[in-house]
Amino acid sequence: MVSSSFYPSTQQEHESIPGRRRNKSKLGCQECKTKRVKCDEAYPTCKRCQRQGLVCSSAPRLTQWQVETPWLSLQPKTHVNRRLLQYWLEKVSQALVIDPENNPFSFSILKHVSQSPALLHAIQSVSASHEQYFPAKTSTLALQERGKAIACLRREMDQIQHAPYTHFLTIMLLALTQITDSDPNDYGKQHLFGARALVNSMLRDTSMSTTNDPMVRLCLGVYLYWDMCSSFLVESCEPQGLDLFTISLAVHWMGDWHHPMYGTCSRLLFIIANIGRYCRLVHDMPQNRNLIQEAMLEAQLRNWMTRPQNPDLDHLYEAFRNHGLVFLYRSCAHTQEGCPTDPDVAEAQESLILQYAEETVRHLILIPTSSYYLNFQSLPLLAAGSELTKSNHFLRDKVRGRLRAIYSLNRLPANLMALQLVQELWDARDSGIPSFWLSHTLQKGWRLFLA
Repeated sequence: MVSSSFYPSTQQEHESIPGRRRNKSKLGCQECKTKRVKCDEAYPTCKRCQRQGLVCSSAPRLTQWQVETPWLSLQPKTHVNRRLLQYWLEKVSQALVIDPENNPFSFSILKHVSQSPALLHAIQSVSASHEQYFPAKTSTLALQERGKAIACLRREMDQIQHAPYTHFLTIMLLALTQITDSDPNDYGKQHLFGARALVNSMLRDTSMSTTNDPMVRLCLGVYLYWDMCSSFLVESCEPQGLDLFTISLAVHWMGDWHHPMYGTCSRLLFIIANIGRYCRLVHDMPQNRNLIQEAMLEAQLRNWMTRPQNPDLDHLYEAFRNHGLVFLYRSCAHTQEGCPTDPDVAEAQESLILQYAEETVRHLILIPTSSYYLNFQSLPLLAAGSELTKSNHFLRDKVRGRLRAIYSLNRLPANLMALQLVQELWDARDSGIPSFWLSHTLQKGWRLFLA
């Protein structure tokens, strides 16, 4: 047996080397640092913040793979802020996908950045705001980068050699920088309409293989998700500029192609976007209610099918489907307010809405908070969560915690505003005066883009 004296203990080693320090982790959240307590570094919400119902401000995690930054060898046509670009590649871009290992917005985007100063400046603007949690007063650096992106985009759109998908990605990021500004009534409408025009142009361009070009599919999928989250924000009297037939055809040809942002639910997003448009129409003009269109939209939702890659993705898709049903049913009930209705029919309708609302929230909370799928839950959490009654205190707590966790993950202020909204809606419901979340939001003058 070898004597332990030949192998000094770790404690002895530390004592024998004066001044030696233990490396401190930098992953603890700001709240624990402020209180000077140990953080368990759980992401996106540490256990202490979770227990106390606090918003957890922790550092974004890097992906497991880290490659040598290839952009060092690129020579884009404009000045590169390497810190902001790398921050985008390694951290911010992860909020746009369900799998960080399949992320076309990260290192894959560099070949487009090297040819598009507008895209580079848009990326740097988002990064500058993201690292400061999108403050109400946008930083000078973020505003400067946004201004440069807009100026460069105007020039690039006049030049034929620039690909339309770089324009689309730039517009998408400019919208993100705008919707995070302090005005809750601004959902980046001009950027949405600009993106819509570009998508229409790409799909009509017979020189582009719409069904096979991965960049066209990428842009179309991003637009579909964007449209789902904002279709109900556009006033019914606005010229929509929609080519629904062409988009519907393109969605059909996409089929179950796996989009890196959301997977295989392109058709489902398209259906829910159309439901949002219809709900806004009958909200603004109840006389335009169309029972045949409602039945068609409901049937499309119920009949939609896909093969998710894993159970968590299945939970997300079912939550989306149920959110669409809750949105449609609540909108119909809202148009009937003040009209004579059969009490039994009204009670059955309310029971059905609550059933689907509860199912929506249950599907979402089955997805771990550590999952990147968390980024895509805000809208169904608000819409379905607002329907929960006082007896659903467990699910209400889960909705609160989940919205805080989403904010900790993607830092978008709209998530905290959604938390405020849902609490106001619960208070109204508990007081016996329930309110439709869309109507309540519009009355407040808020046009929240919950991406």
